[in-house]
Amino acid sequence: MAQNDGQRLNQEAADWLARLHREEFSSAARAQLDRWLDADPAREVAFARAEYAWERAERLRAAPTAVQAPARGGRSWWRTAAVFAFVALGGVLGYQAWLANHYATGVGEQRTIALEDGSEISLNTDSRAEVSFNARQRTVRLLHGEALFKVEHDAARPFVVEAAGTAVRALGTAFNVRLRSEVVEVTVTEGAVAVDHDRIDAGSAAVVAAGAVSAVVLPEDVLRRRVAWREGAIELKGETLEQAVEEFNRYRKARLIVADPAIAAIRVGGRFETGEAAKFVNAVKENFPVRSVEQEDGTVYLFGIGAGAVADDSGTSQ
Repeated sequence: MAQNDGQRLNQEAADWLARLHREEFSSAARAQLDRWLDADPAREVAFARAEYAWERAERLRAAPTAVQAPARGGRSWWRTAAVFAFVALGGVLGYQAWLANHYATGVGEQRTIALEDGSEISLNTDSRAEVSFNARQRTVRLLHGEALFKVEHDAARPFVVEAAGTAVRALGTAFNVRLRSEVVEVTVTEGAVAVDHDRIDAGSAAVVAAGAVSAVVLPEDVLRRRVAWREGAIELKGETLEQAVEEFNRYRKARLIVADPAIAAIRVGGRFETGEAAKFVNAVKENFPVRSVEQEDGTVYLFGIGAGAVADDSGTSQ
């Protein structure tokens, strides 16, 4: 949208809000506003911005030390108050940050959040999400990590998860979204979702990379492994040692490091708790020609038998 279009929308939204207050939120004005909002989704964003600016301006106007705005009699008061509020908050970014609820987990932590509509978000380790609900849409922005969503159906308010430019719309469902370094991975366990207009049904997954959606039906055991983290577990079945180590590192501050390229492609399997990295390392050493060197900070290096040790001799070779 061009900047002048955005400014025009903001002004129209401000005019609508001023009219509502002037007419004391009459049913006729509200009905006309609803028709205006329905014609373009961008109008709802502009109106939400105007509502927040109005509320903030009212607070500033009521504060004893605030500069008193002109009496509310029309557009002049609204423009002064809105500008005052936006300057105080740093503009649009400020309004968005204040409106949303933010949730996060630390490394190794998992958390389930009950939302106001009855839906649930389960955040995996080292994850961040931002939740914004309004009268027309429920929006969650997954900013980092991984989350499982159990969504209560509401035909009047779509539930949309935004992740790295990908929009996942729930169709009454449960699904998992994981942000990887270059792709967004969506796994549907119940119901169905729409991923950028592609329907993904239960038992299937989608990988979104560079705007392209690739969908695939998952075998039951693969589907189970994708969401095993909800039970505090890591399930491995043929992953490389390097891939398995990467998975365990999501739950550790002190990292496991495959220091010998010769062992990186070893295929491993088994079920472990997310905090059982030491048990995993021991299992690898029992079944393959691998040894480990642990540093004082808890970092563990993995080598093939006979490969050189880490230069820092403070580590313990096992």
